[in-house]
Amino acid sequence: MLKSKLTPDDLHNFFEVDFDNGKLFWKNRDISYFSSAQSHASWNKKFVEKEAFSANHKDGYKHGLLLSMPYLAHRVIYAMKHRVWPNYIDHINGNRSDNKISNLRSVTKSENGCNSKKPYTNTSGNIGVSWNARDKRWSAYITINKKRKALGNFKEIQDAIICRKTAEITLGFHPNHGR
Repeated sequence: MLKSKLTPDDLHNFFEVDFDNGKLFWKNRDISYFSSAQSHASWNKKFVEKEAFSANHKDGYKHGLLLSMPYLAHRVIYAMKHRVWPNYIDHINGNRSDNKISNLRSVTKSENGCNSKKPYTNTSGNIGVSWNARDKRWSAYITINKKRKALGNFKEIQDAIICRKTAEITLGFHPNHGR
């Protein structure tokens, strides 16, 4: 029964889910998924009721394999709750390993970018604000749908920050953006 992608309903055959804590637990698996009765018994003895998809990926997401296919825990949890595979998932608080259903929302790629953390390359301390050495002023900018838009140049950093924050509000950025 190896499928390229399981349906959200299929997932309920493999996992119990604790939506409040954002954790998956393995269910007893039918013998039809195994090559022998021994491997069936061994797998069920070792994994049933144990946490599933608890491995940490280098980018912070919890992940695992199901029927030899890789899955991300947050996508599985969301699909099990809402019975649909999301295109993109936003971790509202920015913690990629916090898979509580209350922390997950289905978004577009653009919306997901509107709740991102401050880039590690940021030197001003504020997302969308940088020092323009040529003009000796602070520049404010914002990126929407992969297009960078200049918001203005300012003598004082606080003016650039206010301009950027105003643009975020106007354009519907998540309040956590730039954390």
